Amino acid sequence: MHKNMAKNHLRYLKGFRWVVVILSVVLVLGGTLSLVGLLPASIWRGLDLFLTKMTEIFGFAAVFLILFRMIWMLMKKSKVPNVGWLFSIWQFLKKRHVLFGWIVAAAGTAHSLYFLIFIPNDMDGVYSGLIAFAVMIAMVIFGYKLNLKERTHRSVRVLHTFLGIAFIIGLLYHMADLH
Repeated sequence: MHKNMAKNHLRYLKGFRWVVVILSVVLVLGGTLSLVGLLPASIWRGLDLFLTKMTEIFGFAAVFLILFRMIWMLMKKSKVPNVGWLFSIWQFLKKRHVLFGWIVAAAGTAHSLYFLIFIPNDMDGVYSGLIAFAVMIAMVIFGYKLNLKERTHRSVRVLHTFLGIAFIIGLLYHMADLH
């Protein structure tokens, strides 16, 4: 019973990934059509805000995998009782890490392209966003190599982890830079 429910939840998340990908494509195409004057530009702002939130939420969820693993290993080594819930959270994040990563990649790419199409007057937030985007692209490349399930050198995993932490720091800076 529990296993079927978990499969259904994963199926829903995979479906949600495609919704984000489709909305990302719609945002970029719609933004381009607005740029050439075929559609009003104002209708895309809400969709961009939604995709921005998806990047933030799933980005943090993907990177919290590192934090929960470190806490779980520390608790396990210290033999702290009643921390099975921590292991459950870690397993939940671990099973969905790649899915969360692709959602972040799709939504973050659409958000970045949106602001490259509609360049705002204040470029400060754009520069910090482009840096976070460049780190995200490198992280996706190394994550894709890891996901191939081939034997990869440990340095690829370490670099992917380091880039994930750098991406979250860049994302936090980008969010602070805009406010």
